[in-house]
Amino acid sequence: MPFYKPLKNLSQIDRNRTIINIERLRNQFNIEKIPNKKASETLILGTWNIRNFDDNRFNYGPRLEESYYYIAEIISRFDIIAVQEICDDVWPLKKLMRVIGGNYDYILTDTTHSSLGGNQERLGFIYDKDKVKFSGIAGEIVLPDKFLISEVTNKKRQFSRTPFAVEFQSGWFKFVFSTVHIYFGSNGVKTPEYKRRVQEIEAISKYLSREAKKSDKNHILVGDFNIKFPRSEGYNSLEKNGFNIVKNLKGSNRDRTKYYDQISFQSRKDELEFVDPNRDDRTIQFFNSVFREEDFDTYKPIILKHIDEKILKAEKDLDEASSQRKKKKAERQIKSLNTAKENDDSLKKYYYEWKSFQMSDHLPLWVEIKVDFSDSYLNYLKTYENRND
Repeated sequence: MPFYKPLKNLSQIDRNRTIINIERLRNQFNIEKIPNKKASETLILGTWNIRNFDDNRFNYGPRLEESYYYIAEIISRFDIIAVQEICDDVWPLKKLMRVIGGNYDYILTDTTHSSLGGNQERLGFIYDKDKVKFSGIAGEIVLPDKFLISEVTNKKRQFSRTPFAVEFQSGWFKFVFSTVHIYFGSNGVKTPEYKRRVQEIEAISKYLSREAKKSDKNHILVGDFNIKFPRSEGYNSLEKNGFNIVKNLKGSNRDRTKYYDQISFQSRKDELEFVDPNRDDRTIQFFNSVFREEDFDTYKPIILKHIDEKILKAEKDLDEASSQRKKKKAERQIKSLNTAKENDDSLKKYYYEWKSFQMSDHLPLWVEIKVDFSDSYLNYLKTYENRND
């Protein structure tokens, strides 16, 4: 359960707004039957690309205090969740962990160098230590030569962001949990960038499929695959290499039109059993409860103040510009910001983008599986033949 005591430090207006939104978010969980964590019988796992958390490189932040509570409220619904786009500075994550509560921990990769397309971002897992045990084994996945990515004939690549694999156990369920943030590049399906994206998905699914066949553990592969549609090339690569993709008929981007995020399994025989296997909507649309369209007037003064601060900074950059390029960049930014606050219509467009940097432009994706195999084991023991008998 999140640690709410620091809410006392917010102003009464901000505190009351935050509490109302938390209550609305929790009520949404109940209405949509997002499961509560159970003591030992099941495991709730998921994946979430938490947009640009949280270095403010795109100048829409930093996140408000209240946003940490909303993100914590969502994450605390999971026993373990893979996270993407954790930035180089981990102080915001440590701040988030203080809100989530002391029974949670995290494990992260180092950042992948920007020259490889990694954007100085980390991958990681946040997990409830009371429910999930870290085995002590973790590693970033480096491809062997025969799996290297080659969207053009004269180039061999590793991943733009190195995938991360960690061994965990929950109850009887032992698993290798791997997460990815696949290169995006371009929408054009005939471009080298798109080909690189598909080849990254093909490479990780083929590599992990090979590892799963040699392993005595279940394998889970999740993350931001940048898959636009089911049955696209990337989606098919997962299935072709033996991964069972969790059914989700609604997209995981904020308007639910793209299927960027996926959860998939390669499991040992009789060790994967879904709770509510026929469910086909596994995203959490948090914008139904927080930073809603009807909340625009509430956040309008905050956004205007934020824009005015950005204009002041851009004007300072303009005064100090040492080249025509920097000067024109500052001038464009000032013009764009002034346009954004011209009227409510333009400001609402800004609000739409701004709030995705408060929460994310991706929705969390979840699944619940059974991890208590004691009944099956007892049945097995009934027919077990002891050599000493």
